[in-house]
Amino acid sequence: MRRVAAIVVNWNAREDTRECLASLARSSHRELETILVDNASADGSVEYLKGLFPAVLFVTNSTNEGFARASNAGMKLALDRGVDYVFLFNNDAVVDERAVERLVAAMEESSEVGMAGPKIFYFSRKNVIWSAGGEVDFWRGMTRHRGIRKEDSPAFSSPRDVDYLTGCALMATRELVQRVGMLDTSYRMYGEDADWCLRARKGGYRVAYVPEALAWHKVSLSSGGEFSPTKVYNKTVSNVRLFSRHARPYHWVTIPFFAAGYLVWLFLKGLAAGDLRLAGAVFRALGDVLRPARGKERSDTRPGR
Repeated sequence: MRRVAAIVVNWNAREDTRECLASLARSSHRELETILVDNASADGSVEYLKGLFPAVLFVTNSTNEGFARASNAGMKLALDRGVDYVFLFNNDAVVDERAVERLVAAMEESSEVGMAGPKIFYFSRKNVIWSAGGEVDFWRGMTRHRGIRKEDSPAFSSPRDVDYLTGCALMATRELVQRVGMLDTSYRMYGEDADWCLRARKGGYRVAYVPEALAWHKVSLSSGGEFSPTKVYNKTVSNVRLFSRHARPYHWVTIPFFAAGYLVWLFLKGLAAGDLRLAGAVFRALGDVLRPARGKERSDTRPGR
């Protein structure tokens, strides 16, 4: 049986992480181990969770390293331990007991599949989809989840290749990690998962959506909500970085027009709500990414071996 390591990153969210680890502990895949990377939590997470889950391996950072760097540390440990697959899984999510087994089975069917991800629902709305795989629109400069905010239906029940998978729940082969590398740590928040998947696809791997595998996500807890100024800011920064790296020159004929339309939409949305912070977040993000220093942030995707 293939060995899998689930990589979970925690920062001051001990109760959400407890639920997450408990769901992984119920997995039907017997060769599953869990690695928890704690980003210097101040809520007693490490001691609390060690007491409840003695089989979990802990990596404790002295500072908050962010999602990408912490996930990479977990993946490096997993590779050193000889696992066949790594499974990135958000600490604010829970997984069906057969999900890991079904992801592994889907990947075992073809050596071309380098990544696989489940159908993910909103935690608070059990039958409403948050992600059924992701699509990248290079002409608009946008990424989006298939099926987001829609009731589950047969339209999202067939396996298929997708442009990317969310880092909320993403399984990758050992070979892919060693050949393509890990998450790019120059992404501040968001975008590192789409970047990783696009690099995998360029490397000749398929990225597969597996609807038989199920998970539920407490969406965007770490950024203040599903549609908050913090999230808008970080997604804008990451999108500029993502499309600067992966879009073709001819895509930039249309990207600025759609970006301007998005900004107007955010302004009107904020105006209607009596809050212009959403549009302000975009302006701040664009100001930051256009500074020369931003383009010099170190990119580290190495598998560490």
